[in-house]
Amino acid sequence: MITRELRNKVADIVKATLVEHFADKFVFDPIRVIPAVDEYGDGDGEPYLRIMIVFDGDQEALDPHWTSGLIRRIRPKLIDAGVEEFPSPSFVEKSEWPRLERSLKRASARFH
Repeated sequence: MITRELRNKVADIVKATLVEHFADKFVFDPIRVIPAVDEYGDGDGEPYLRIMIVFDGDQEALDPHWTSGLIRRIRPKLIDAGVEEFPSPSFVEKSEWPRLERSLKRASARFH
């Protein structure tokens, strides 16, 4: 099970990687790390980390060639930090975040 401390560490690694590349073009906040299980894979389901990256800035400047390689950029850093779960990042515009956050909370409540 991934602890809050480890989730925060993952968010910090993701944010530092993004800021290093995009500098002051965007504000990335919040970055939410949500433990999940891949129900569609083989076996009992593989644990992974949904990483919701909320950004504020011109979406056209969010280089899709660079962001599509984010997993390979952060994966070695996560492994060095002791995180074995595979990352699955998603970018969410700041204006869309409140609606999505409510949806995530409702979905989470159904499982508790």
